[in-house]
Amino acid sequence: MIKISLRFTFLTFIISLLYACVAPPVKERIKIVPVSEPAVPVPVIMEEPEQKVLKPVQQEVLVLLSSSASVYQQIADYLTKKLGEQAVQITLSGVSAQDRAVIRDIEASSTVQIVAIGLKALNAVKDFKEKQVIYTQVIRHKSITANNVKGVSALPSPEKLFRDWKILSPGLSKVAVITGKNLDLFLKRVKKAARVQGIELIVEQVNSDKGFVYKSKKLRADVGGQWILPDNQILSGKALKEVMAYASRRGREIVVFSPKLLPFGGFFYVNPDLEAVANGILQRLSESEGKTTIPGSRVLPVMEHDMGINQNIARQFNLSIPQNYRKYISGK
Repeated sequence: MIKISLRFTFLTFIISLLYACVAPPVKERIKIVPVSEPAVPVPVIMEEPEQKVLKPVQQEVLVLLSSSASVYQQIADYLTKKLGEQAVQITLSGVSAQDRAVIRDIEASSTVQIVAIGLKALNAVKDFKEKQVIYTQVIRHKSITANNVKGVSALPSPEKLFRDWKILSPGLSKVAVITGKNLDLFLKRVKKAARVQGIELIVEQVNSDKGFVYKSKKLRADVGGQWILPDNQILSGKALKEVMAYASRRGREIVVFSPKLLPFGGFFYVNPDLEAVANGILQRLSESEGKTTIPGSRVLPVMEHDMGINQNIARQFNLSIPQNYRKYISGK
């Protein structure tokens, strides 16, 4: 019995030693659990910088106007309405010293996106390296090649113009466009749009209003139409009236850029739809948010235009205005 008791005591001692050796590791594993817990929120911490990148969506947009001209103001007002408190309007005064001070302040500001309306506004900000400049109401833009300076077209859609013209005058087959220099980008669209409608396009480029008058009078007799663009490089009031009077005597349809020219013999006028222009600007602002450059083509085309038809000229050409175009009759 004593031997059994001794064996039992010895066995108990051995088990206690084993337990003492095994137990600590179990406690170690239990302690590992709180050590791993701080790693759980790490992904949430990593997401914070990504959320900060989205903040420029609310950044300020400066709308800079060349002057208080009605067309400029209409575009600016539409932008301000859509952008709300994000938009700040500034109109250049025409006083050199004052405007230079304003431009210096703009360049030094934290504002990244600038909308320049008109050539004067564009020239004031086009060399800013750390800004995005989106411009409109500028016809010539060949010299602008920076990827942070891009435009929205200030000229009517040739695609829609030739489609409308062909509907109003189905027999039209040849059209002339006489412009100043450096409109190559737009003229590519004009040529393609005319070709789609089966119209032969004659393009002449001149340097002055005298050249405009001369080339207009030298057009072949079979040229049935002439589209006059709002190109102040080659146009003057005198030249316009002379060309339109000459075309009227020759039975040539003239498309102009202002309702004020219809009484001088214009068949119809077309102007870019200002709301469509403003929406093009908003599109470019949105697409370039948070970027250093502005994506897309140099000049974003505007595919809609306003128009007005001179019913008296239509009658002279024995043209019947389709019912769905009668709402465009000027003076109605």
